[in-house]
Amino acid sequence: MSTDSLFRLVGHSSWIAEHPAPRGVIEFIGGALLGNAPIISYDYFLCSLYDAGYTVIAIGFRFGLNHQKVAEQLLVEQNQIVNSLAEKQRRVPRFWVGHSLGCKYLLLLESSGKIMDQPSLLIAPDISDTAEAVPLPWLADLLDACGVGVTPTREQIERLLKNSTLFNLTSLISFTDDTIAGNQHSPPQQSDVALFVLELGDRALIKGELPGGHFEINGLRARSGDDIYLIDIDPRDGFLEKQAGRELEPLALDFLAQLENRLALHGGSQNVPAGPNNPARGEPADATRGGDGGSAR
Repeated sequence: MSTDSLFRLVGHSSWIAEHPAPRGVIEFIGGALLGNAPIISYDYFLCSLYDAGYTVIAIGFRFGLNHQKVAEQLLVEQNQIVNSLAEKQRRVPRFWVGHSLGCKYLLLLESSGKIMDQPSLLIAPDISDTAEAVPLPWLADLLDACGVGVTPTREQIERLLKNSTLFNLTSLISFTDDTIAGNQHSPPQQSDVALFVLELGDRALIKGELPGGHFEINGLRARSGDDIYLIDIDPRDGFLEKQAGRELEPLALDFLAQLENRLALHGGSQNVPAGPNNPARGEPADATRGGDGGSAR
């Protein structure tokens, strides 16, 4: 089923697909440009979440350099949508899923205490500075010099992760050939993914790494007979990919199930003492392809 028939417009720029028997509600925030039209650029991925039994809210946003302000605007939109949901949609667990820059917005909202006790799945998290957000080096330098560049900076985000006791209900999926967010095996100074793994490793971070690049998640859904395909927006990965060969969506659903179990174990709270030796938290889960961890499932 395509997002055209699943989703309806809500709020200013968001979309919702209400599952008739939801196992949970997923609130999704995409990347800097692709997140402006999430039901197109994330069509295949969002449909897969719905097919698995989730109500899906895709929150659109306008790109800006003040990421804290953008995050707070997203939260206002999200609260209005959730408050309008039917009772059966509000009785089930809620999850956040972010891709690329969308993960930074989730991090800012959780660190400010505005989305407590709601598990998060981060996919290829990108916390870039102005130089990465603005393609012209001279313009990026000028914006920073005038004090209107990207905020918070990568350095500020690194301190936030290091000093916070939150993010105990977090999972992460990365890609081996990601040249934007990096991968788990690169130096943290160069890889946003590796920075997350380093700083959240003592909080039972559920993590996995798959083959592919930063835009592995993006594409349209198409059907031919009984077969379902992803039409890739990045032709370097091939134009069509059959559902049976996809690894991202099964792994994402598995991580969401693990997060739900962890949330239930903690009585609906993520206020769990830090430290890998706390048995109530469980050991960090690792599902890696092409790395050190064996199977991606």
